[in-house]
Amino acid sequence: MRESPSALSPIPARWSAPANDRVLSLITRSYETLEERVSLGTRELSILRVADPDALVDALDPLTFARDERLPYWADLWTSSIGLARWFDRSPWIASRSLCELGCGVGLAGIAAACAGARVTMTDYEEDALLFAHHNCRRNLAAPYPALELLDWRAPGDVGRFDIVAGADIAYERDRFWFLLKLFRRLLNPDGVVVLADPGRQIGADFLACARQDGLRVRTEVIPVERRGILTGVHVHQLSVSDHDPAGMP
Repeated sequence: MRESPSALSPIPARWSAPANDRVLSLITRSYETLEERVSLGTRELSILRVADPDALVDALDPLTFARDERLPYWADLWTSSIGLARWFDRSPWIASRSLCELGCGVGLAGIAAACAGARVTMTDYEEDALLFAHHNCRRNLAAPYPALELLDWRAPGDVGRFDIVAGADIAYERDRFWFLLKLFRRLLNPDGVVVLADPGRQIGADFLACARQDGLRVRTEVIPVERRGILTGVHVHQLSVSDHDPAGMP
């Protein structure tokens, strides 16, 4: 019998990765897992994820949720993350650029960006998400590996500045819209770009309307993703602060 998942423990001030040989044992001690193969186009990745993310939601302590409304969204491999990963795979202009992924979850999109040559920092609010991302980086990449950081959007601290800030399915709560927009400006270099992916939900369109009000330019393309027999048009949005596109961006 596995121990109770520790994913909803309070966020510490700084996250330190366990020794490499302990990461998988820490994961499998708390979670039933499965490996999913994801084809990007030029390569295929092997991603370890939670076998039944819905079971984590069902087991959620109501008091924990009431305190911070934290749901274990990180535990699944979302269709939008596959679309974002495929977008990175076909975007050679990201090579050698610094990239911060928000809400990295199990790590697919950040790993795809690293495969394409970006210098990646992967962030999440949950320690267990970073354990999975840590393991998946080492399954699919050679050193040097992406940096891994805990990040609370409401109090981000000093993570640095980046050429690209990216995330899949992160604009899903209206009361977090302005936290995100403020965070983008804090994290982006002057000519930087935000790359967001979503499955075309109305709340995503509402977030883009707020982004335009905040002075961001938006352009969108659709990446088709078929998963579990369902074809989804993943919307990949590029948001920029400056009046010109970042150098090398198509």
